Amino acid sequence: MRKLLAPLCAIAALFVWSDHARAVVVTASSGQFSAGNTNNNNDITFDGLATPNTFAGTSIQWGAAPVSLGGIAFSGTAIIAKNAAGTSAGISATPAGDTTNYMSILGGKSETLTFSGTQNKFGLYWGSIDSYNSVAFYSGSSATPFLTLFGNTLNAVPALGFNGDQSGALTNAYVTFTGLSFDKIVLASSGNSFEFDNISYSNVGPVPEPSTWAMMLLGFAGLGLVYRRRRSRLAVTAA
Repeated sequence: MRKLLAPLCAIAALFVWSDHARAVVVTASSGQFSAGNTNNNNDITFDGLATPNTFAGTSIQWGAAPVSLGGIAFSGTAIIAKNAAGTSAGISATPAGDTTNYMSILGGKSETLTFSGTQNKFGLYWGSIDSYNSVAFYSGSSATPFLTLFGNTLNAVPALGFNGDQSGALTNAYVTFTGLSFDKIVLASSGNSFEFDNISYSNVGPVPEPSTWAMMLLGFAGLGLVYRRRRSRLAVTAA
């Protein structure tokens, strides 16, 4: 019994140690919305927000980010931008094909998205993905993220790139993160800029923690041992 329980305990420890981080799944799809090219899922857009200011010498119109929108509390230093012509003076590039308002996080800035409850799915239309763009996930009252993904760590997803191409299919995609529990996300960029639009999020039901799966495995192993021992006793009795 000890020989069987030892490796199972090792598996349990591995799952508990990895916890949230190993559960994340990143997917990418074409189109500006989570359901494709039309907003059938009511993704959160910034289209109703004013952009009354203009960056000097550029085509970028901009305004302040919202305090709250679509059930999300926003805080930080992002701006709402609109420059349908594309890019301007290395400041901010419109996500490919997006002719409406989008959120832009300039170099050295960040924006915090706080949700009213625990979520396990988050998506956004990510424009001209750069290696220095980052998405950090938080849970509970923790001051540190349990998972941070940079643009260049997404190269494991075949449909994504991170060279900042402003029109390429690999660097302008709807990116979705699933399989992890969070209630706050911090989007940041160390350079100009992190541009995105059409946010989606949901709690699609409880996702068993890896530690829960490990305990279930131990339970099934225990039942198997009891069954084997019972069969052995029956065999001895019959003999």
